[in-house]
Amino acid sequence: MATKGSNANMRFLFGSVFFFAVVILSIVLFTYYAMRESWKKSPDTVYTYTVTFSPDFDGLDYSVYLDDSLLYVGTPVDADTVIKVRRYIAEEPVTIAGVDTVVRIPRFTSTSSLFVVDGRTDKPRIFNVGENCSFYLRLENGRVVADMK
Repeated sequence: MATKGSNANMRFLFGSVFFFAVVILSIVLFTYYAMRESWKKSPDTVYTYTVTFSPDFDGLDYSVYLDDSLLYVGTPVDADTVIKVRRYIAEEPVTIAGVDTVVRIPRFTSTSSLFVVDGRTDKPRIFNVGENCSFYLRLENGRVVADMK
C-alpha cells in the first residue's frame, strides 16, 4: 500500500514539474517574440538600407538621395556599386519657451523616400522606403524601377 501512494505522489510531482516547465517556456517564448517585434520597430535599432544597381546603369549619370541626403552621384554609375546607409538618431539643441533642451530626431525611418534622379533630364523617380531594407535599381523601358525587399 505504501508503494502505491509513493508512486502516485511521484507521478503527481513529475506532472506538476512538467506543467511548470511548459508554463515557463511559453512565458519565455512570448517575451522573446514580443521584444523582437518591438525592437524591429524602434528607431534606435541599427537598420541598414542597401541600394544596388543593375548592369543597365553602366555609363549613365544618376544621383541617389534618401530624404534630403545625397547618397551617391554616379558619372557614370558603376554596376557593382553597393550603397549602405544606416538609420540614426540626430540630437539637435533647441530653445523652447526660454528653456534649452535637446530634441532627438530619427533619420532615415520607414516614412523616408528614396529619390533616383536622372543626370541628363533631372527627373526624379521617388520610391517610399517603408519597412524595406534592400533596393535593387534597374532600368525598364528607360524608367528606373526598384525591386524592394
